[in-house]
Amino acid sequence: MLLSIAEVTLVRARIATARALAAQRFRDVFTPDLPPTAHLELQANALLESADGVRIMGPIHYAIDGDRITPYVEPGRPIYDFFDLDPAPLAVFEYWMIISEITASSSWAMTRVIATSDEYNDALRRIDAPQLVRVLHGALLPDVELRDDGTAMLDVTVYTRADEERVERRSLFLDAHREFHFHSRDLIAEGKGGVRATR
Repeated sequence: MLLSIAEVTLVRARIATARALAAQRFRDVFTPDLPPTAHLELQANALLESADGVRIMGPIHYAIDGDRITPYVEPGRPIYDFFDLDPAPLAVFEYWMIISEITASSSWAMTRVIATSDEYNDALRRIDAPQLVRVLHGALLPDVELRDDGTAMLDVTVYTRADEERVERRSLFLDAHREFHFHSRDLIAEGKGGVRATR
């Protein structure tokens, strides 16, 4: 099912609200001895508080091991099993946005969802020496296929500068444990830019 621009806008607004809420809460509790994970935890929990159709069983914490930061509800267990989603396309899309923020890789920080032709045109203007690889057919909006076994497929168009600059339509598989897996991508445009993403 293709989501509407109104639904995408609603999810973006809820995420923006959660970020503002987390920033305010951080200012309210800040002390010099606050743990380095405090803002991440406040933001993760605000994202879920602001969401509709996405829930988690317990608060999210973060563990730091060297340069690796891992979210958890219970230490040693994958975070995905603690989530509960409404069986609705919008909930799947919102969950992908939320879990991407919570697990926050450096490549996600350089990735933007494209949902309109204006956003697509803006991405092309940002690309250094853009080359169109394929003609864009169909909608840019996220598309979700719910399956009877509780899994789902999400197709979403993104602009990213991680490692190489490109616009692509990604297909992601949501498994029964609520973990997304990269399935495939269709490259739409690419350029000479890009920023090396740390792993």
